[in-house]
Amino acid sequence: MRKPNRIGRYAMLLVAGGLLLPACDLEVLNPGRILDEDLTTPELMGTLANGVASEFNDVVDFIAFDGVARLTDDIAGTGSYFNTGKFRRGEFDNEDSEGYWEQAHEGAWAAEQAWDRISQVLEGAANNFGPASRVFLLEGFSHRHLGENFCDLVYRVGSLLPRTAAFDEAIDAFNQAIQIGTAAGESDFVAAAYAGIAQAEVGRGNWGAAVSAAANVPTGFKYDAIYHPTANSNAFWNETHGRAEVGLWGTPAMMYTLADPAEKVRAPWTQCGAWNDSNVPPNESMGVTPTGMCAGSGSGAHQGADGLTAHYRQDKYPSQGSDISVGKGTEMRLIEAEDALRRGDLATFTSKVNVVRAHYGLAPIAQPATAGALEWIQGPLNGLTQQNALDDAWSILDKERYLTLWLEGRRMFDLDRWNHPFLDGGGIIGPGEPRRTSCMPIPEIECTLNPNIQNSSACT
Repeated sequence: MRKPNRIGRYAMLLVAGGLLLPACDLEVLNPGRILDEDLTTPELMGTLANGVASEFNDVVDFIAFDGVARLTDDIAGTGSYFNTGKFRRGEFDNEDSEGYWEQAHEGAWAAEQAWDRISQVLEGAANNFGPASRVFLLEGFSHRHLGENFCDLVYRVGSLLPRTAAFDEAIDAFNQAIQIGTAAGESDFVAAAYAGIAQAEVGRGNWGAAVSAAANVPTGFKYDAIYHPTANSNAFWNETHGRAEVGLWGTPAMMYTLADPAEKVRAPWTQCGAWNDSNVPPNESMGVTPTGMCAGSGSGAHQGADGLTAHYRQDKYPSQGSDISVGKGTEMRLIEAEDALRRGDLATFTSKVNVVRAHYGLAPIAQPATAGALEWIQGPLNGLTQQNALDDAWSILDKERYLTLWLEGRRMFDLDRWNHPFLDGGGIIGPGEPRRTSCMPIPEIECTLNPNIQNSSACT
């Protein structure tokens, strides 16, 4: 499933937000084109920044649901879309990646174009104009999405670049957001930009710089992509409440929360349907019975859109207008925890993890005896239990990041950078590929149209 391109939508939003006729006068006085010079008024620059935010929102839920969630263990594919079947097995090729590539580049491009217009119209005043800080912030997060999710990068019809190039671009944009946001007194934009720098420095492998940036973000801070029930709805809601294309059955989210129901504060869900066969795994042919916990019948109520699977519905996003976090203080503490773990400091690791758990009202963990190695909880399809998976620091970190960032489009980069065991044949419902996709390739259309990469390793 691909969302249509929305190139130029931020300009349309600017027009809609700034040039509406009075409500009592519906006469069309000038049906012709709006001239460029009509859009160079200072009063419209804040609306222009809002348009960039709308463009960025498509990056977040498009990649988070449509790509990352179904490709990873964040969620189980229980539906009938063709790509759900592919992605849940870990299959993803250069034709699948086109829409995600375009949307993320479009988010960064819209921000660049907006800053060009803002600086042209406001001149020197642009450097302490709060919405300009927001524009750079959203540009930075768009680049961060590219770096975390694509194997290689290309900018401006250029040559092949490593994915770290996206993190370089992100940090430049975040620093601009901090500079302008500080001058404008926009403390939330500044904190969010520091969070973005910490994320990007993790991507570059600069742990000292990541921890330094993270220290500027309070644990309770959260910066979201904002959604609206009608103008820009949350894709997760559409595909879990509107229909049951994906669900939690068999995921680590289900296993962690069944073992400790208090964890539902980070991974809330409702069991809409129950297997008629109580064996594990159940005989699907025996069907699913509604629990009465969810409205309606069929897909979206008690069984997956595949007509077979019991629907365990996510409730992290309970409405079409639910927002999605892109940077928050709890992640910053886990960045600090991972840095400590990499340095062999298990006491600091434990302390940082417990700050996060205290924020969510969860009981503290005891200091693990060893760093250990990652183990993947596959749920009811094998014998790995929570207890023997969580007896070391790396598996604890995996659980904490999984639950804290669940369904926020961040999981695939963790799997890739950790060489997570899920990538080696992992699957939620049905088997996975012997080696699952861990990053998205440059799309075929870029290889076809960009002569600078046609003979590169990414295209051949």
